[in-house]
Amino acid sequence: MENALQIAQENLKEIRTVTEWAEKMGYNCPKYFSRNFKRLHGTPPKQKLIEFRIEKFHEIVKENPQKSCFEIGFELGVGDEKDLNRYIRKHTGRPPTEWKKRGVLSRSKKSDEKYLS
Repeated sequence: MENALQIAQENLKEIRTVTEWAEKMGYNCPKYFSRNFKRLHGTPPKQKLIEFRIEKFHEIVKENPQKSCFEIGFELGVGDEKDLNRYIRKHTGRPPTEWKKRGVLSRSKKSDEKYLS
């Protein structure tokens, strides 16, 4: 269970759900995986996957701002540009194109901490 975070980060493109993450970890029951994960890390695995994807999105935009939304969506394992737009907007309150235009802002700013809500 200690290496669960590393496995999720390395396989973010293939792991779309907690069930897939549990299977990757060798658990037959995703509910049992979720309970153990939450007990050990203090946060539900679904929330951790969202955090990883948002962080990876910010990293990609910062390193390569000219990369298309289609490429970013594919790299994150969320789908095409429409799916990426829906995902990023839902979890940050801003569309990916706005993040790309403005650049990735520091998470210490109050207005940008919304992305984890």
